[in-house]
Amino acid sequence: GRAGAVGALVGRVVVGRGSGERAAMRDAGGGGSNGPSDFEMEELGWLKEPEEREVSFKSAAANVGAVAAAAAKAAGPPISERGSAVADPAVSSTVFGKGSEDLQDLELQPLAGGREVSAREVSTRTKKPLYSVWPSRSRFFCAGFVMTGGETEMGITPNCSVPNLCVWTCILAPCTLYFLWVFPHLWNAGSYAMPLATLAVFLMATGFLLATCCSDPGIIPRREVILATRSSEQLEAALGFDPLVKSCIPLDGKGGARNVPVDLSSRGYRWCRTCRIVRPPRASHCPDCDNCVLRYDHHCPFVNNCVGQRNYHFFFGFVTSVLCLAIMVLPVLFWFLNSDNFELAVDGLMHVSSGFLQPVFYGLIACGALIGIAVLLSAVLWFYHVFLIATKRTTKEFRRSIDNIAEEPTLCAARGPRLFDPYAMVDPWELIRQDEAPPPAPPNLCQQCCGDDDD
Repeated sequence: GRAGAVGALVGRVVVGRGSGERAAMRDAGGGGSNGPSDFEMEELGWLKEPEEREVSFKSAAANVGAVAAAAAKAAGPPISERGSAVADPAVSSTVFGKGSEDLQDLELQPLAGGREVSAREVSTRTKKPLYSVWPSRSRFFCAGFVMTGGETEMGITPNCSVPNLCVWTCILAPCTLYFLWVFPHLWNAGSYAMPLATLAVFLMATGFLLATCCSDPGIIPRREVILATRSSEQLEAALGFDPLVKSCIPLDGKGGARNVPVDLSSRGYRWCRTCRIVRPPRASHCPDCDNCVLRYDHHCPFVNNCVGQRNYHFFFGFVTSVLCLAIMVLPVLFWFLNSDNFELAVDGLMHVSSGFLQPVFYGLIACGALIGIAVLLSAVLWFYHVFLIATKRTTKEFRRSIDNIAEEPTLCAARGPRLFDPYAMVDPWELIRQDEAPPPAPPNLCQQCCGDDDD
């Protein structure tokens, strides 16, 4: 019965507004007494548009207040802090819906149980030293005191490369034989200058190698590190310009390549799309270490690190001292191995062992030949870098025919300070780019060691 009555009225009722609605319905029905009753008008209420539905404020305020109280209890922060509509008790009546202009549309408000990070939660996050969450392939050891680069092509692990192990073997193997056999013999013979000089050069070579492997080559921190450590002003004072270029580039780094100031680009400053900073002339991004390095020379797998402004002195000192060490050790070692006393001792051992040590000595001869080749290559490398120093160029500039715009010396220029503090406490989430997912853990390292302690 109700459905039939409503269906009959739909065809003859025109929905109006206010008091004109009933009059229009009576005219459509053909008489004033044949208009729809109050019950029928209630059934036709769904035909009205949302802006025409006037509701009592008391009931609406009671419902909104109940929902707000429940949401505030469940979510914690007051609804007013999240921008939700709160009724004003001074208003006696209003219109709710899309036609309302005084209050915000309730349908467009966020859910009361939505998850938003508050300032209190951000302040209570666990902060870690920068060296433990460094966002590149470089790794820190000894509680951030030393750092080394990352090897991607010939690496046993991300921080241990085959060429680096070969360098240590070529240095330690002949020097061990020298200090075990030749050094005591020369010392007992009264020759003190040569053994002491060899020991000093050996300490210099190993010290320069360690310094080259484990020092900062001149890394320019990337945008996330600068923002997380709040070190933009310190970098600007050290470099002479703002690497973030906050006056032209937004903090998120979007559109940075198109917005580099002309006065910087004309002087050789370039935008790094990986680090999202402006780097100075002669600096470059190392694909192996994934860092921008000042006065970038090359990435050397033999030292497992980049060679740049802050460790080029150590690298050249290592090449020079290891060449001198080879000149001092190898000839004396070969002379001692060919001496009569040593031959008699070897013949006695081979006779007692029935030729068991013969493969060992053949292996020593092969190692000696490889070490000799390494010495020749070291001599070539030393002369090559002497040429680069004399012409004020780096390896990259020479190979790609890039001019030295700054006319800065390669070796005798200032080393400069470290541009980041490895002990600065940072929030690890601030080092993650918003447009990238967190990098996966290396497959050859334990997930338990590389994972976040907060997970």
